[in-house]
Order: sequence, then C-alpha cells, then structure tokens
Amino acid sequence: MNWIMKAAQHADPTRDRVILENPAAVKELDDLLMRKYVPSIRRALQATDYPHSWEENEPVTMESEWSFLDLGRSIVFVLFDHLGAAILRGELVRSRSGFMFERKYFLGLPRATDPSFLFRILADEAFREMPPELTIEPSDLHPEWDTYYSIAFEKGSGITSGDWTLDQGAIGNIEETIKTSVEMYECTIEGFTTMAEVETFIGLAHRCFGAEGE
Repeated sequence: MNWIMKAAQHADPTRDRVILENPAAVKELDDLLMRKYVPSIRRALQATDYPHSWEENEPVTMESEWSFLDLGRSIVFVLFDHLGAAILRGELVRSRSGFMFERKYFLGLPRATDPSFLFRILADEAFREMPPELTIEPSDLHPEWDTYYSIAFEKGSGITSGDWTLDQGAIGNIEETIKTSVEMYECTIEGFTTMAEVETFIGLAHRCFGAEGE
C-alpha cells in the first residue's frame, strides 16, 4: 500500500477529487503497449500509404482510463486521406484484465448523392447494435473535401480474459480494421453512382462495424 501514501503526498489539496494510480501498473501497461501494440499498429498505418497521426518520430501519447473496473491505459490513432480529412479514428484501452478497441469510420459524400443510397446504408440490419449516424455538413471550411453528407460508423469490441492470445487478438482486430477502412474509403473516393457500389461498401463495412455473426 506504500504507493497509495506516496501518491497522496503529491495530490492537490485544493481539489475536491483526487485520483491515485498505481505507478507500477501504469509502467507495466505502458511497457506492454510500447512493446507489443505500437510497433504493429504503426506498421499497419504505414502500409496504407495514407497520412496518419503516428507518422515517423511522432510520439505516442498514453492516457489513463477506467477499463473493466481496473486501470486502463489508452492510445489513439487517426488515419487521414490525402486532403486531410479523417477516415478512421481508433482507440485501444488495455488493462491488466483485458482490452477494449473502439473505432469510428467517417464516410463523406457529396450533395448530389442519391438519397436512396443513404437510406440503404442507414437501414442495414448489420449495423443495428450501433446504427450509423448521419449529419449534413456543407464543406464551407474545406470545399476541397466535397462533403455534404457525413455518415459515422462506430463499434467497440473487447476481451476480459487472461488468455495468452488476448494481445494477438487485439492486434489482429486493429490491423483488420485499418486495412478494411482503407478499402471502404477507396471504393467511395468518387462517391456512389450505382446501388451495386453501395452494396460493395456495405459488405466491407460489415467486417468491422457490423453486428457479430453478420
């Protein structure tokens, strides 16, 4: 219990709430993230040939979060297109007991998009657990993006287990999400012109943002 007393000595007495973290747990989790996760995720991002928040020599920031009632340490990455618009945001939270990986994909479409294409995507049953969110965002600040409709896909998945494959499963999940998100983006660069193109996009989105078993 010595770490609690030491941490309390550095707490700000003027605050109404103090959070104490076991420094040994923080170091253990940070070391695990830097050793196992960061290199694999950085390689997956670099393999896309798209800009990202973990460019070479960019530091990776780690923050604390509560995860499964334990201390968790999180890392966040963002993948961009060549115009600077976000394609994918991923956040991994790793605790001693498991992990949670939350991802968000951003689909931008021009004003001329056939509304039936939007309805088809929004109504797909595979996204029922966390339905895509549609917003109308005229691209006044970034006309080069040619975005009027924006659809955000979100999903979170995790494991609370000490199984030895936990880290391998998490890394595989992240790598697949990055790869699939690029495929989703590249089939929509010119927008949708046919329902067949919409179906292709939806099929890709099912992989990482659809309900389990779909």
